[in-house]
Amino acid sequence: MKRTLLVIITDRLSHIIEKGELIDRYYNPGEVFNDVHILMTNDDSPDKAVLQRTVGNAKLTIHTLPSGLGLLCRTLWHPFLLRRWSDKAVDLAKVIRPQMIRCYGNFLNGFVGARIAEKLGIPLFVSLHTQPDETRATREVDFKTKVFYALSRRLESYTLKRADKVSCVYGSILDYASKRGAGDPFVAYNVINPGRLIRKRNYESSGPLKILYVGRIIQAKNPENIIKGMVGLDATLTIVGSGAKSHELMSTVTELGLEKQVKFILNMANDQLCATMHTYDIFAGHSQYSEFPKTVLEASLCGLPILFNSRRGTPVPEFDNNLALMVEDSPAGYNSGIRFFSDKNNRNEYGKRAAQIADRNWEPVHAEKVFADIHRELIA
Repeated sequence: MKRTLLVIITDRLSHIIEKGELIDRYYNPGEVFNDVHILMTNDDSPDKAVLQRTVGNAKLTIHTLPSGLGLLCRTLWHPFLLRRWSDKAVDLAKVIRPQMIRCYGNFLNGFVGARIAEKLGIPLFVSLHTQPDETRATREVDFKTKVFYALSRRLESYTLKRADKVSCVYGSILDYASKRGAGDPFVAYNVINPGRLIRKRNYESSGPLKILYVGRIIQAKNPENIIKGMVGLDATLTIVGSGAKSHELMSTVTELGLEKQVKFILNMANDQLCATMHTYDIFAGHSQYSEFPKTVLEASLCGLPILFNSRRGTPVPEFDNNLALMVEDSPAGYNSGIRFFSDKNNRNEYGKRAAQIADRNWEPVHAEKVFADIHRELIA
């Protein structure tokens, strides 16, 4: 029996391929569907063969619905003015005849999914991966991102009010989803790279303490205080990621004379990252966003001790159970945290506790089954 899924996303998949962030069956968890169509609201031309792993053994078809600056100028992303543009996707859905629509996010793609659901009566499942209201309020967010979220505001509610199911990949998104009109939103954590993660078993450390940071190097996730907290410590820091603040941070490392202690890796495939994460002694993270970082999901599943900053504003719910050692967002805060984890017993305690919490809440096989069961429920 043919089971068809229409996935609608705003991402440029070629960028995800370039960053090495593809995850097996991400767009078809549990391989519930044997025919998957991915519609991007852009003009990207990704390599379909490389993307095949994201839908398992299903037949994969890629479509585009270009948006761009022209659409923005004509509509300012107002739902009424976007209808003619979205009607092209409705016509596509009439041909594809999917049993379900899946939207990752509730922006332009969510509006398109909601329009198809309205017109054709097809179940719509939306998963939320950010907390837009908090992002709009975060002062470290760059201007381009602020404009994007300002324009998206109307679309967010339009989508959530029409969705049959709304999941939040972190607990901090629940209140936002309810306020924006979602009916009975629930938490379903991101599926983290299954089959690549390796559990840390030994908390001994030979030589300098090996610290890992992974994330975009942007203002709201700037690991500058981690770097400054390295001064005077017998430790090394590997920073995996790139962004607008990369060159500034490299200059900071030079100014502090930490060239032998701090290493930058601008890009690393997620498969390689997950396979080597357990070789580090601790994971140090930084964010002023309200979401629970995907990198912390990965680190906890590996059993790494986690060091993280306390953020301004509403605390991140997942950090409430001593998953990580929370410190002041300052060089002194990170310095004290790294010194704390120089003790093997502390690393052992926090690492094993992180793994236990991760196994109970976002173990990959369980997380994938949650989404697969939702898909089966909606197409029944």
